[in-house]
Amino acid sequence: MEHSMERWYMLAGQRFSVRKFAGQPQKDAIAELKAVARRLSCNGVRIVLKRNAEVFPHSALWYGRISGTPVYAAFIAKKDTDSRIIGYIGEAFILECTAMGLGTCWLGASYKKSVVTETVRLDEDEYISCITPIGIPDEAPSKRQRKPLSKLTGLYDDELVELPDWQKAAISCARIAPSALNSQPWKFILAKDSVTVKCISPNFGYGMLDCGIAMLHIELGASHCGVTGDWTLEHACATFRPFD
Repeated sequence: MEHSMERWYMLAGQRFSVRKFAGQPQKDAIAELKAVARRLSCNGVRIVLKRNAEVFPHSALWYGRISGTPVYAAFIAKKDTDSRIIGYIGEAFILECTAMGLGTCWLGASYKKSVVTETVRLDEDEYISCITPIGIPDEAPSKRQRKPLSKLTGLYDDELVELPDWQKAAISCARIAPSALNSQPWKFILAKDSVTVKCISPNFGYGMLDCGIAMLHIELGASHCGVTGDWTLEHACATFRPFD
């Protein structure tokens, strides 16, 4: 897992949302991704890979249309699961796809949920949170504007410079985390021995999931500096504290 954390950290800035694909993953890549999905599925969240081109609408009028691959992963959660856990685990899977040279795109919409529910077995207490298409990218990397750290933290630049290296790496990595509509619905609160992610917007129902994605990125930045720790989840805040 430690090796994966560093690899994911190095790739976090290279990941971008792909909607146009040149083809689906090869069979050996699918087998490897299924193994990754099984390994990451835990804490009320499971990841299922499927192949069905009908999941993605073909009409060019459909906003955010996906084309070029029939393969997708569904992020399935128990109904009482904290959405931040879904984002955390899902982003780990997304970054593993990136490490394999595959493109992905977090989708809460822009797909036919009815088709997914026809092919993915759900228990009575489960629901489909999001999906991601998976395939060979057929578009150039795109960079989206991100809010400055001063706005995300409320700290002045000279205060940011004085932060410990692990905190600077943590919030810098979290700053580039994906979120629905690139809204970055979070605030980072820095204390002497912790970093807190506070959800400041429901963001069309995905705010807490987005914060879970940012949580993984915080942990990746801290790990890059040799700092490991654990999370405490509260109503709107998630706090990372290093182990003693």
